[in-house]
Amino acid sequence: MISSGREYHLHTGYERRKLSGHLLDWANQPDIYKEYPRTEKVMLSLDVPMPNETFFQIIGKADTDIRPESISLEEISRIFALAYSITLKSRYPGGEFFHRSVPSAGGLYPCELYMANRNASESSEQNLQPGLYHYAVSKHALERLRPGNFLEKGCALRFFVTAVFFRSAWKYRERSYRYHLLDAGHLVENLVLTLKSLGLPFRANDDFEDREANHFLGLDPQKEVCLAIIDVPGMESASETSRLSEIETLPEAFREASRTSQKEIHYPALTEIHEKTSRLTASANPLPDMLTNICPRPISWQNIPKPETFPEKMNYAEAAIMRRSLRNFVRKSLPKAYYQSLIKILCEGGADDVGDKNAVCIGFLTENIEGVEPGYYLLNRRDASAALVKSGFFMEKMAHICLDQEWLAHAALHFFFVTNLQILEKHQGARGYRHAMLRAGGSGQRIYLGATAMGLGCCGIGAFYDKEAAEFLELNEPSAMLYLLAVGQVKKFF
Repeated sequence: MISSGREYHLHTGYERRKLSGHLLDWANQPDIYKEYPRTEKVMLSLDVPMPNETFFQIIGKADTDIRPESISLEEISRIFALAYSITLKSRYPGGEFFHRSVPSAGGLYPCELYMANRNASESSEQNLQPGLYHYAVSKHALERLRPGNFLEKGCALRFFVTAVFFRSAWKYRERSYRYHLLDAGHLVENLVLTLKSLGLPFRANDDFEDREANHFLGLDPQKEVCLAIIDVPGMESASETSRLSEIETLPEAFREASRTSQKEIHYPALTEIHEKTSRLTASANPLPDMLTNICPRPISWQNIPKPETFPEKMNYAEAAIMRRSLRNFVRKSLPKAYYQSLIKILCEGGADDVGDKNAVCIGFLTENIEGVEPGYYLLNRRDASAALVKSGFFMEKMAHICLDQEWLAHAALHFFFVTNLQILEKHQGARGYRHAMLRAGGSGQRIYLGATAMGLGCCGIGAFYDKEAAEFLELNEPSAMLYLLAVGQVKKFF
């Protein structure tokens, strides 16, 4: 029985020469598109004007507190197009693959996106009737699950990010909850950046009542669960709403829509860890900075200035649509301006500022960057400074740790996210594990988008030998690496 985030992380750790064989059951491969039977569908448009700002302009501007009077169907179409739509179809000998605007471990896309709204516009031609909607990715359409106003005063839109357990568990089994959280973090950050690009206010909420949210969405919590909520504040309205748990139960057929395969395997560790992270734990003390609680404590910190100009090759909307996981790295020196720009990305505010930024700390390995000594560094995001923990050429070592994926050794940078699992548990209970993984995924999405905007390759890694990673990074016993992303120049961008 899993009793904590730390216990789950240890339980699902990979250990060299101890990984059991696992043949994929292709006959029961899960469906990655969820659709509801007999629901009213509202078609969204992909032919809508997109924001012209660059990625660095968007991350650098202050969050707005101007609440919209209404949000048109065109604006809603734009939100979903940038946040989670299909962006490209690729053909392979075995079939077709449809890329989305966010990455996903193994291309399995466990996340679903829902939206509740009030009247979006006074115009009858642009009006989206109030209610709860599911985003049908394959059709770029909204399926209405509940009609009516359910949002409290001052909330114009509410987005729910969920994960369908078996989609990732089909391949990654008990370790898949890690990927559910990382993928949800990707999507939350993508949605937040989209809202920011459109000049809309937002509030990301990790700490909500899970049972109420799952009930409202009509989910079968053994198969699909809500992991994050993002609100768009709006003008005050006179209407009230009841508690989500007091709203009527949706039909059983809607719960069955969470089934992705005829023969699903239930992995108890997934529901056990999620049940633990569903409990809200209040702490009188703020979470301490993980940077000083993972073990390495370098003395000398050096500020990393932002570049004179950001070397962007496309704007934000283009980067969101063009983003891919690229790993055909070449051993070519990365100009210093690219390195400085990537650091800027991680130090600017984002979805993790709304949550607890102290939940993770960031380090990186460098090997082939203009004017930067090769080695292992830690990053202090508060003042954009870095400290060298140890010098040396470590890319091949990290590639060996990451299940011997040799292509990782050719990258210019490895960013990794680390946390102290014991401190998380002490201050936030098992919920802290969810916070940390969501933060890691969100920061990873920023790196993906920034790298794409600059014409660089980027690929995330959630599979590695956990103990070897901790030993190499000189982490203390309760600390662990959560996620790694490789960035560098590639043979062919697109």
